[in-house]
Parts: sequence; C-alpha cells; structure tokens
Amino acid sequence: MVQRIENARERFGKAAIELFRTRGYASTTVPQIAAAAGLTERTFFRYFIDKPEVLFWRANEFEAEMVRAINQAADAQPLDIVIRALEAVGCFFDDNRADVLARQAVVAAHVDFQERELMKMRSLGMAICAALTDRSIEGKAARMAAETGIVIWRVAIERWSEDPASGFVHHVRACTEDLATVVTR
Repeated sequence: MVQRIENARERFGKAAIELFRTRGYASTTVPQIAAAAGLTERTFFRYFIDKPEVLFWRANEFEAEMVRAINQAADAQPLDIVIRALEAVGCFFDDNRADVLARQAVVAAHVDFQERELMKMRSLGMAICAALTDRSIEGKAARMAAETGIVIWRVAIERWSEDPASGFVHHVRACTEDLATVVTR
C-alpha cells in the first residue's frame, strides 16, 4: 500500500517555487525539486503528473475555498457574495507573496502556462456560478457575477503584484470601486 507523506504537496510546491526563482523554470528538474523537498522523485510523481502541475495544484484548493465562502456568505447581491469570497481567500496571497510572485513570473514567461491559467480561471468561474445557482440565484445573474468576479480577481492580482505596500483585499475593493465607476458612466 502506498503511504501518503504529510505535507508532501506543500513541500514540493515550496521547493519548486524556490528553485524556479533561483535557477529558472527550464533549468529546474524534478529530481532537483524532490531533493530540495527532502523527498524522492518517485514520491513527486505520486502527487503531480508533471513539473508544470506544481504551478497549478492549488487551483482546486482555491476553488473549494471560494465555493465554501460563497456557501457561508450572508444573503446579499450575487456580486457582493463573490467579492466577499475573493476577500476571504485573499490572505493566501499576502501570506505567500514571494512565492505567488515567482509563480506568476513563470506563468507569464510561458504561453502554454498562460493557457492553462486561463483554463483554471474558467473552471473557477464555473464553480462560482454553480455555487451561486445553488443559493437560488438565477442562472444569468449567477454567471454575470461569477465572470465579473474573475475579472476583479485578475485585475486585483495584477495591481497587488505591483504594490507591495497594500494587501490583496485592498486591491479587490479598489477594483470593485473601479467597476462601479465604469458601470455608472
């Protein structure tokens, strides 16, 4: 029977990001990631199908956290629910700033990773929409709120990346205010 190693994904993820930051993505190998994590290459492949997956494995966690936050939100307008959910998961970015920025740099440098990132965002949008629909929010309104939430997320991440003085939630709120300005013009 295969035994799971506690925190193996996190260990591989942190080791990979550090190696990508110091050596570059292309120059980093799976055996190097495994060694830096204090684990084996074989163990790496129990948790990840390939090296790029190290960049994307948290997407499912974020999706689950967003859905949980939407399910727990007090009754409000659909977009307000999504914004509160974005704020709820935003502490991850502030707590892991260097790793998030290193990951973003790798994704930005590879077109195939950008495509994969867009697919993950699409999946997140669909999960948000489904969670809103489960709250009895009409389908079109749920989809509009979900897609708008994804746009706010993406612009907030971009701004947060350029502003080390402000937290992610600040940028989510600023983007929400900007959206209100755009909509009312």
